[in-house]
Amino acid sequence: MEFLKYIKFINIIALLFLLFGGYGIAFTGIFQVIAAFLFLLHDPKNKLIYIYFVLVIIFFTFWDGGFGWLFLIPITLIFFLTYIIHFHRRKSVSFLTANWKNLALINYEINPSILEKHIPKGTELDDYNGKHYVSLVGFLFQNTKLLGWKIPFHSNFEEVNLRFYVKRFENNEWKRGVVFIKEIVPKPALTLVANTIYKEHYQTLPMKHSSLPSENNSKLSYQWKYNNFWNTIELITEKELLPIEENSEAHFICEHYFGYTKKNDTTTFEYEVKHPKWEQHKVVETEIKVDFEAVYGSDFGFLKNTDPSSVIVAKGSEISVENKKRIS
Repeated sequence: MEFLKYIKFINIIALLFLLFGGYGIAFTGIFQVIAAFLFLLHDPKNKLIYIYFVLVIIFFTFWDGGFGWLFLIPITLIFFLTYIIHFHRRKSVSFLTANWKNLALINYEINPSILEKHIPKGTELDDYNGKHYVSLVGFLFQNTKLLGWKIPFHSNFEEVNLRFYVKRFENNEWKRGVVFIKEIVPKPALTLVANTIYKEHYQTLPMKHSSLPSENNSKLSYQWKYNNFWNTIELITEKELLPIEENSEAHFICEHYFGYTKKNDTTTFEYEVKHPKWEQHKVVETEIKVDFEAVYGSDFGFLKNTDPSSVIVAKGSEISVENKKRIS
């Protein structure tokens, strides 16, 4: 990769010579031929670089030393080589990358009929041992990048969402994913991008979090303010990290690797979320103060007086969210 950066630097220097007119084009050609030879050494299987050299040979075969219309060819070659070096075979960039940290997942068993109107076309409800779940999830985004770029003041922030679980059969296998009822973040720009590009259901609210370690335990909390009420998730966990066992309820909750968005009754968006398997902390104390009806609607108001079936705190990891695609 360092060698490729050196080649790109030579090519950029060559492009700068374009500012000096006809003689600049000549110097550009010299530098670019050097860059092309180096790139050939770097990537000898690249077919386009051979096409470039064939075109260079053709140009010098027919050029009579004048500055007629044939001199348009080296200008074309300049931009052709720039494309080869800087953009061809460029590694695809994830839509979003980040570290997800301290995921608090509070899971409630739910009657599947409540979720029916939210199911995206092309998917069906997923269950664990015949039970269906919604999860209230709070976590931290850290070192967030959009299309490989850090956005100032939007790298680290909290999110709390309410989600349920679906699956989709494709290419003789089941894809397991989640659907979000609502996602709450503290930054309006995040809401704008997610709702516009991914057609999600984001809302911007004041938020805060804390993580306070003690000698034996850690205290984790997420809060978001709605209608002048601070909704609160507060958990105490042991410090020891434990594996999430295969085929457990925790494994079902954590190991869904796709997101599905219901744009309308006929259109669904799918995107992949990549991350390694997570580890978890044992939860020893839980306090949930959330006005579910106010924040998420009357269908979910019953959760306020319902004990969660399980509470999971996952350590988290680096993640990537890939570009969405439309399914029907």
